[in-house]
Amino acid sequence: MKALFKILLIIGLTCANANTKQNLNINQVDILQSLDIPQNFTHTSYYKDMKKSITKRQIDDFVRVLRAGYKYIPILKTSVKSSGLPEPFFYLAMVESGFSNKVVSNAKAAGIWQFMAVTAQAHGLKIDKYVDERRDPIKATNAAAKYLKGLKSQFGKWYLAILAYNCGDGCLRKAIRNAGTDDLTTLLDPNAKYLPDETRRFIIKILRASIIAKDSEFILSRDANILSTQGQKLTRVSVPGGTTLKQVGDSVGLSVKRLKEENTHLNYAFTPPNSKNYHIYLPESKLSIFNENFKPIQSNNKFYTYTVKKGDTLLNIAKTSGVSHKAIKEYNELQTSIISINQKLIIPRSDRNKIQSYVVQNGDTLEILSKRFNVAIKDIKEANALASNDVLAIGDNIVIP
Repeated sequence: MKALFKILLIIGLTCANANTKQNLNINQVDILQSLDIPQNFTHTSYYKDMKKSITKRQIDDFVRVLRAGYKYIPILKTSVKSSGLPEPFFYLAMVESGFSNKVVSNAKAAGIWQFMAVTAQAHGLKIDKYVDERRDPIKATNAAAKYLKGLKSQFGKWYLAILAYNCGDGCLRKAIRNAGTDDLTTLLDPNAKYLPDETRRFIIKILRASIIAKDSEFILSRDANILSTQGQKLTRVSVPGGTTLKQVGDSVGLSVKRLKEENTHLNYAFTPPNSKNYHIYLPESKLSIFNENFKPIQSNNKFYTYTVKKGDTLLNIAKTSGVSHKAIKEYNELQTSIISINQKLIIPRSDRNKIQSYVVQNGDTLEILSKRFNVAIKDIKEANALASNDVLAIGDNIVIP
């Protein structure tokens, strides 16, 4: 009886393994078909070598990158799916940046999708002194989808869109012209070198990542849950332009440092002051408390850029601009009061902080100027760093807050 049970158990396990392998093979074919790659590509040395390279170390590296980018995965997977891109394009972002919004390539490509500035702006992303939307996970993904669809329309196949995304459409057109075909196996020929080495490796890396995600060892691991769109999510909220992250953070109980990590598309710790409204990202768990506690401040605040000159100190700049020392540090994310020549500082400016230059005339006193401009004597003295016994001299340049 025991012998019979063992035989049945072995048969059952064998069938299970066979079914698992069969399902994996079907998944691999589906991956190729989704990218318009012919099924016979599985018989090439490129594909076989790629399959052999999937070791435990490769799977561990795959998991490590997923763990590092876990907070972006729900956004990216949802955006890729809703945009109509094949699933493997999710792994294009993984290969490009490791799901890091802070990566900048030697060629100055930035963000999860590693956009060059010109390409990003051509597809609707804003890049200025206040924001770099290449680092905005939703807007950049939508722009990447638009770009990739355009490449697909131009070349007719998804795998060609991947190649063009890496090397450029001009480079790919030249490669196809030289090869006399757009066949992937031919284009990957390492001896003919129709494509740059990096581009040939690029598509293989995307295929390998897509296949690892369907690998039985990975699927059975607890880390497979990271790929679920049900994980920790970021949510987008709208706030007035010029809103500081500190204002938002105080309303939801998060530090400016934490919010800055979630909003790497902001160049400073505030939203663009030249926009009526702008969006920031919060952990979804904070949405209800944000809606309850955050009180938007609609103001006409504007900002200007000040270039530090020789002899400037943060205190003097604060007095001259009429903006508090603390506010300048906050807006520029300064940890100390140390500043350097030619450093650019963002100075917030509002009606109550407006100043004007004034040249002291014969007979002027602090009391006379106080009455003339309806400004308290102490405010004039503070703005000009005057001591209590300072006397105004004819011809002196002072500021009136």
